[in-house]
Amino acid sequence: MRPVAAIVDRMAFSSVPDDSEEGRAFMQQRLALFGKSMFLLFLAIGVVGATVTNVVLAGMWSGDRPVPFHLALIYGVGLVWLVCRRGKRSARALAALDGASVVIVGVGLAMGVKIAPPFVHAEVSSTFALTHLLVARAIIVPSDWRRTLCISVLAAVGLVAGIIVLKGMQAAAGRGALGALLPALLILWCVVAVAVAAWTSHVIYRLRRRVVEARRLGQYTLEEKIGEGGMGIVFRARHAMLRRPTVVKLLPPDRAGQANLTRFEREVQLTSQLSSPNTVAVYDFGRTPDGIFYYAMEYLDGVDLDALVEAEGAQPPGRVIHLLSQVCRALAEAHEAGLVHRDIKPGNVMLCRHGGMLDVVKVLDFGLVKDVSRRDDVKLTHADAFLGTPLYLSPEAISHPDKVDGRSDLYAVGGLGYFLLTGQPVFAARTVAELCAKHLVEPPVAPSQRAPGVPPDLEAVVLRCLEKSPEARPADAGALRETLLACADAGRWGDQDARARWQRARGAPGAKADGREASAIAATVPDGRVDRRP
Repeated sequence: MRPVAAIVDRMAFSSVPDDSEEGRAFMQQRLALFGKSMFLLFLAIGVVGATVTNVVLAGMWSGDRPVPFHLALIYGVGLVWLVCRRGKRSARALAALDGASVVIVGVGLAMGVKIAPPFVHAEVSSTFALTHLLVARAIIVPSDWRRTLCISVLAAVGLVAGIIVLKGMQAAAGRGALGALLPALLILWCVVAVAVAAWTSHVIYRLRRRVVEARRLGQYTLEEKIGEGGMGIVFRARHAMLRRPTVVKLLPPDRAGQANLTRFEREVQLTSQLSSPNTVAVYDFGRTPDGIFYYAMEYLDGVDLDALVEAEGAQPPGRVIHLLSQVCRALAEAHEAGLVHRDIKPGNVMLCRHGGMLDVVKVLDFGLVKDVSRRDDVKLTHADAFLGTPLYLSPEAISHPDKVDGRSDLYAVGGLGYFLLTGQPVFAARTVAELCAKHLVEPPVAPSQRAPGVPPDLEAVVLRCLEKSPEARPADAGALRETLLACADAGRWGDQDARARWQRARGAPGAKADGREASAIAATVPDGRVDRRP
């Protein structure tokens, strides 16, 4: 039984250039397209055939009509389309459906030749239909040439046998040279179609395999593009040996200017120094022979806080404290190492299911980190330019971007807390200039005025973080975390609350497995475009 199982596995996975989930999904998508195309083709042939048989030839032939076989062909390929257009089918099921559908259609065409009247020449139409079927499958459905050859031969053998029998009958009836030549030409046509199908599969399959190989970076194979921005392109990927889901961020050669390359290398170097459980983990860093720099980090199952508030609205005070305290823990480690994040915002904070726990925060995107202990960092931050997201910029990041420190991140944490409590940013404006002016001079509206029910002690912490003067804010991230945990609502958000929220998000109409699932690294491309298609 083991050799048989091995052959089945080989036949299943030889349908795609690789055995990844993306390869299986691609196979199902292409098989659905094949079924749809053949369904429409055979439907048209069936309509024309039924018309000719039942109207034009009604007075010439009173035998059985071949319509039931036309219907069988239509239903057969239509079933392939219906089975593959929705849901998720295994690689084995797809391989079986692929081979069985083509072979069954071949048998149906052979049976149509048997019952058709002599003057219809059904062997001609059946041969044309079969050759179209085989070549279309070779073009649409991914398969290596051996598998295509096997399926094509099995599909054609019944028709060829029928034509050979027909040839003998015609010879016995003395139908002349044409009666003997036509079947021979049709058999030759079938042989050529089988060879063309196998060769076409070989060429297309080899090209697809080259595409897969081109998407390999070291030990990682890129599977799906997640996001893109000025600092790089982000893909979901998998490790060749570990098979764990990974995210790869790469910097193509056309974007690898000295400034971008310096930022890219610094991002991975600085992120890899941090070990907080609330900071995204970096696995690897490398450069391909063709000059593409990349690094790999963990793939997180969760949503960013932008998506969370968009889906659920303002959050309970207990949950806000729970989330902000984790952000502070990640920032405390970074600040102790002399690193300032400079781009804390809802899109750069992921809420994840991680290690069997829910509501785990991961801080992302250290591409704009500033190392206050190094002078060469000043070269990357001009005094007349600010970096980060305007909605969460501190006043000093606007007026003196080269002099920011950890307290600038605390201002952004205050803005993050404000957003979670109210569902709105601290300030809204029509232009960036107007928004920056508000950060510089306008006092924020108290969160309780926008969202009644915000506790006074938590509101006071948030407003203290949003003070214009850095000296008026908490001394550091550790002190801010202690202040948050001293609020009356601290500890009122537990595992049961988190589990109930995640389960409710799963059951929301139109929601994904976790409500709004996205990869953590999708948010790590500054000002990037994130693809959240299903």
